[in-house]
Amino acid sequence: MAAPGLGAPFTQLLRSSLVVAGMLLAGVGIGDTVAGRSKIGQYQELLRTTADPAPADPAALFPTASESQERHELARAKLGFYQLLLTVGQLLTVVGFVLMALGVLRLRFRALRPAPGPAP
Repeated sequence: MAAPGLGAPFTQLLRSSLVVAGMLLAGVGIGDTVAGRSKIGQYQELLRTTADPAPADPAALFPTASESQERHELARAKLGFYQLLLTVGQLLTVVGFVLMALGVLRLRFRALRPAPGPAP
């Protein structure tokens, strides 16, 4: 037989808006971090395998890009995006854990505070 009131702390945690918001932000941040890390490796490898494009002719008014140059620039742009995604994911994860910690501390301090009642 389970002890009465064992699920009460979990219920209080799930009712705390700080804890729920922290869990949400941490979950999104961890997902962004995992996606960013996997894609960064993929696009770094793609940049290593594609040759650096030749410098454009400065005299050309409207230079045309070859397919390899376009592929290289697209890979660089995507690498930059996934590096940003990784950074934002790490930031969201940290903010999420801070919010969860603040929510737990807030609940803890409420539990330690004496209940208001008539003074003896």
